[in-house]
Amino acid sequence: MAEKSLPRRLYENVMGTPEQNAEAEKRMEERDKKNPDSMPAKINKVVKTVTGKKKGGYVKAADGCAQRGKTKGRMV
Repeated sequence: MAEKSLPRRLYENVMGTPEQNAEAEKRMEERDKKNPDSMPAKINKVVKTVTGKKKGGYVKAADGCAQRGKTKGRMV
């Protein structure tokens, strides 16, 4: 396996590796199944619904005030 870059190693040191994160998520799900009325279980449920991907729609890229570069570099 190739040596990981320094920024990647620092990121994984703080955020955890994908394997560590998957194991922690599995442990949390098992704990939440045993006691679904606990406060951590309720918090995890809310976090999963809030951080999920949004469905449908599109992102509006501009508001129309500078369409087609008309205002780019122009002095009036």
